[in-house]
Amino acid sequence: MPKPSWIQRAFVPRPSRLVEPADRLEFECVARFRRQSGEAGLEKETALLKEGDLVAARLGKLKAGSDLFLKGKTYAAGYTFFKYGHLDLVLRDPDGGGELVLFTCDGTNGVNSKRHLSDLGDRDWDVYRMKDWIRVDRERLFEFARTSITKAKGAESYDDLSALGLRNANLKPKTQEDIGGGYTCATVIAAALYYAGVELDQTRSSSHVDIVTPKQVVTSKGRFFRAPNSEANSGQ
Repeated sequence: MPKPSWIQRAFVPRPSRLVEPADRLEFECVARFRRQSGEAGLEKETALLKEGDLVAARLGKLKAGSDLFLKGKTYAAGYTFFKYGHLDLVLRDPDGGGELVLFTCDGTNGVNSKRHLSDLGDRDWDVYRMKDWIRVDRERLFEFARTSITKAKGAESYDDLSALGLRNANLKPKTQEDIGGGYTCATVIAAALYYAGVELDQTRSSSHVDIVTPKQVVTSKGRFFRAPNSEANSGQ
């Protein structure tokens, strides 16, 4: 029987403590948007976004609770019970063109990068920026994004059981074969970062019985490590 995540983590050293200070990472809240600021506020805050930023969204507890318990809308569960109900990673469009898009996984589209910065006006959100983003292996990151989107079968790549913490996808993929489905908005980003050379303290146990929330990702410390060569250029 799998051990609960908190037991596994108790016996696994924090990655950030295994490296020199120069190889440690953390996230800093650098911007925030509130819907009452309107279109002008949205334009101002989205202009500050950079590739690699994490956008952690929240919805009023009354609205989220009403949608969940009265209307049966499962999207609202995360917003009801956690500080943040959704997480996006700002990326250059994996399909090319250079536009900033939002990479994530949700119950409607599964793993995808369909949404644009202009679509962020329907939620309140905070932006978290990684220290030394330049050290992330962008080639590997895009490889993960393209592979996970290609392998995804729409909403099937989102896992409701993972959202409940009853199981998890592979949070430490090393090859394209390791990239599958069963993600949530938080776990797909944690897995993408690991594939690109970033290991987070909060996901160090790789537990399959765990709940990984957006807040855990954006408040986690971690470490940079050298990721393997991109399979796209390795002749494999």
